[in-house]
Amino acid sequence: MSVVRKAAIVVAGLVLLSSSSPAAAAATCQADSDCVLVPDDCCGCTGGGKQKALPKKDRTGHERARQVRCAGTLCAAVMSHDPSCAATSAICKEGKCSLGL
Repeated sequence: MSVVRKAAIVVAGLVLLSSSSPAAAAATCQADSDCVLVPDDCCGCTGGGKQKALPKKDRTGHERARQVRCAGTLCAAVMSHDPSCAATSAICKEGKCSLGL
């Protein structure tokens, strides 16, 4: 049974949650097809935001949490210049999903 430790850090009025566990250190992918690109926060690249790579199995949970967290958020209709937006695919690199830059 793994033990999950959670810590909340308040920075400039924002609460950031972090968790660490032995399972988090395990490989999250074996092939590029195990990974997907998702918006990193409320707004994706076409809304002035950025993106990240996640294991495909985590996409649904990420999207549900994002919808709740971002309800009522309006995103600018502008393409982001964040470097993450240059990625056109998610890849599996050393067992972890990464941006395919």
